[in-house]
Amino acid sequence: MIWPKSTVAGVGLLLFWLSVPTVPLTQTVPEPSPRPETGYVSDSRYVNAFFGFLLPLPQDADLRDFALPSKGNSHSVFGLQAQRKGLTALTVNATQVTGNPTEDARKAAAGGKGASVKRVEIGGKEFWKSESDDESRTGTMHTLICATAMNGCTLQFMVVSFDGKLAKELRHSIESITFIDPAQAKILAGSNARLFPARVEAAPSPTASPAHIAHLRLGVVSGNTYTNDMLGFSFQFPPGWVVADKATQDKVVEAGHQFVYGNDSAAAREHEIAQECGRILFSASQYPEGTKTDEVNPLVAIMAFDSACLPGMHLPSSTSDGDTIRQVGAQITKSLSGTPFIGKGQNTIRVFMLGNRMMLDLSSGFKVDLPARKEPLEVFSSVIFTEDKDYWVMWLLMNGSQSGLDDLRKSSKVAFVPSDSAPDQHKTN
Repeated sequence: MIWPKSTVAGVGLLLFWLSVPTVPLTQTVPEPSPRPETGYVSDSRYVNAFFGFLLPLPQDADLRDFALPSKGNSHSVFGLQAQRKGLTALTVNATQVTGNPTEDARKAAAGGKGASVKRVEIGGKEFWKSESDDESRTGTMHTLICATAMNGCTLQFMVVSFDGKLAKELRHSIESITFIDPAQAKILAGSNARLFPARVEAAPSPTASPAHIAHLRLGVVSGNTYTNDMLGFSFQFPPGWVVADKATQDKVVEAGHQFVYGNDSAAAREHEIAQECGRILFSASQYPEGTKTDEVNPLVAIMAFDSACLPGMHLPSSTSDGDTIRQVGAQITKSLSGTPFIGKGQNTIRVFMLGNRMMLDLSSGFKVDLPARKEPLEVFSSVIFTEDKDYWVMWLLMNGSQSGLDDLRKSSKVAFVPSDSAPDQHKTN
């Protein structure tokens, strides 16, 4: 295991990341009227065009976009992530005030654990602030929350980081916020700024039909074979591996969301979206959870996602359709970037036919820095997708070496059952 709350906990993170709505990459629309999420980001700053604030950004921190969906009265305003020395996430959320604005801001700063807060002044405005350090086997998790009342909303800035230096830099950024005329946001952002999040053709909000993911059966395990008759396939995994039961999988998903969001007001919203859109059907690791705390615990997992949550996303109709392959590969890579499964460097994308099914394989090798280790861990993964009428199905294979991943591919087999019930079996490679 290599990430807090186990490697498999990363599956819970992935379940959310892939439930974020995706749309075709080639379609754009005119710049929208300002709303809470409207802002501009450059290498040095983020400027919000609705609330009117300028947030300076740390330099040389290898920060990447972390755009989360908004829902109802809760708005995901801005987000960044990094994995320089363990995971770091910065999120800015706005929630409509339901009671006393000052009290709502105090509660938002306290977080779900009710941490002690103090009144501070940032940019000439009243803020409420809490800080905490939580020790774990992988290092110290630094948490900072600052909140204020603005424009009928509670505006919350939150940092969760295992990188002490970057946590301090982000704290300084938040404490250096200035408030500006919202109409001047684009100009103040600079000539090299871009719209955040990048706007694309409007797509329906993700709404999983109860007839789809809610009714999808989990499948059964017999020996070293997982079978899901409803989706029409079986999966053979290495004998002797430890299968996670449903209770463990449920804890894994919860752990993944708690790691990213903590107990802030948006956590329940994101968790709800993930549950509506996707489901972990199966996961197994070579070693029992908790026995390999300083290395990669080889893992296989199967997930299903409601196709309604991935509007405009389709596999190519042919293995020779290079344009669609590149587009879908870019979408998936962007969705997975920053998760514990895909590196930020070169990834390999290929498509192949498995029986009458089109499959897309996104493979990656990357290194992860951990506070508890002097040397980074090498991780090798393969994420394989196929598309059905109502679902996307995903197989994840992960190992600590390329040769180990290759062996895992050879020992893992998928068999689809076509309409004539004649099994068609193939290795995952």
